[in-house]
Amino acid sequence: MTVSVPRGLQEVQKLVVDWVSESLETPDASVDDNFLDLGGHSLLAMKINTRVHQQFGHELDVKTLFEQSIGEAIAELHTRMTAQSVA
Repeated sequence: MTVSVPRGLQEVQKLVVDWVSESLETPDASVDDNFLDLGGHSLLAMKINTRVHQQFGHELDVKTLFEQSIGEAIAELHTRMTAQSVA
C-alpha cells in the first residue's frame, strides 16, 4: 500500500471534507460542521476512514468525528500524522 502524507493541514482538510461531502451527498460540508448533524453514521464513518487510511496510513478518531466538528477530527488526525513523521 502506498501512503501519501500531504504537506499541510489544509490539504488534509480539503481531501477529507471532499470525501465527507461525497459520502453524505452534501456538497456544502465544511470543517465547521458536525458529521452526525450532517446525517453521518457509523457505516459512513467506516467508509470515509477506509479512504483516509488508504491515503494517509492513519484513520480519523471516530469519537472525535462524532462529538466535535469535522475540522477537529481532521486536526487530531494531522497531529498524529505529523508526530509519526517527526519520530
